[in-house]
Amino acid sequence: MNALDISSITFRYEEASVFALKNVSLSVPDGRIQALLGPNGAGKSTLMRIVTGQMRGYTGEVSIFGTKMPDRSALLSIGYAPQPISLYTSLTARENLRFFGAMAGLKEEQIGLRTKNLLERVGLSDHAEDQVATYSGGMQRRLNLAAALLHSPKLLLLDEPTVGVDPQSRNHIYDTLLELNAAGMTILLSTHIMEEAQRLCSSVTLVDKGEVIFNGPMSGISDLEKFFLEKTGRGLRDD
Repeated sequence: MNALDISSITFRYEEASVFALKNVSLSVPDGRIQALLGPNGAGKSTLMRIVTGQMRGYTGEVSIFGTKMPDRSALLSIGYAPQPISLYTSLTARENLRFFGAMAGLKEEQIGLRTKNLLERVGLSDHAEDQVATYSGGMQRRLNLAAALLHSPKLLLLDEPTVGVDPQSRNHIYDTLLELNAAGMTILLSTHIMEEAQRLCSSVTLVDKGEVIFNGPMSGISDLEKFFLEKTGRGLRDD
């Protein structure tokens, strides 16, 4: 079974003259790390917000583990770390996770245990009682990832999870994602960094200007940058 099926999604913002997404279809098999790769403005964030039920007004269908969206039980199987940091900077790391755990409907005992385990997993145990306002960008990204994992999702969606982070935090995030995947979690990783996609992902969906230009195994493209340039006339790193 596929963890995620997206079929013919088309969407345009009311104020925009062009479509943000045009007939986008892709599938993510259960147990895979798949890249959603494209330059800034390609439509990656819009697609993730649609999948996570934050946006309406699109045509097409989204299914999570075979359940057509919108569906509350399906939504609860998704963990989502958006590109903008979604944390309360006046709270400590532990307080943030306890808050998000309560919002997810977890029991007090579950929240305490998962908070402890996740802070260890993302390497922030020594900073659990520090205000998030004192964290570096990389530390905030790691805590953002921990918040997305609190309710033990089966499918994890990450929108540019290493933007603006230091190399140490980036490598820590990479190691964490590989560990989660080895334990059975399915991950859809939105990124514009070729090296990131190639290091972590076995398959890739290439998008540009709201359209899919390739969907398949990473091994199916020997040179991502060259392939993208030939298809679009510009580089992956171009805005």
